[in-house]
Amino acid sequence: MRKSATTRRARALTVVAAMATALVGMAPVSAVAGDGPDDGHHHKRGYVCDRLEWDHRDHHHAAVGSGRCHAMNAPRRGDIRGPFTIKTRHGHHKVLCVSRHGDSGYANTPRWVRGKDCRRA
Repeated sequence: MRKSATTRRARALTVVAAMATALVGMAPVSAVAGDGPDDGHHHKRGYVCDRLEWDHRDHHHAAVGSGRCHAMNAPRRGDIRGPFTIKTRHGHHKVLCVSRHGDSGYANTPRWVRGKDCRRA
């Protein structure tokens, strides 16, 4: 093989490797940045659970996600501050929780997560 052919092949492999590295590096960021192509840009963190229910005992529009809850860019245990989402594993139901009075909810994953001032998203 001539030197020029070897150089071209090395350059081509370098470009392919750089593109593959860039794509692999982007995948986790896009998974955290939003919940999907149809969701708004402000839903950057939340929880995915097996079930999602409204807590009718509470007058603050509370929602509870339960069963194998998984945190995405959110605390796994303790107080949750700021907006976050709770959605079902298959994406059938989703709520956005935002409390204007400090804590927006409380997490105890993987068992459950509870949000205050929630609305359907």
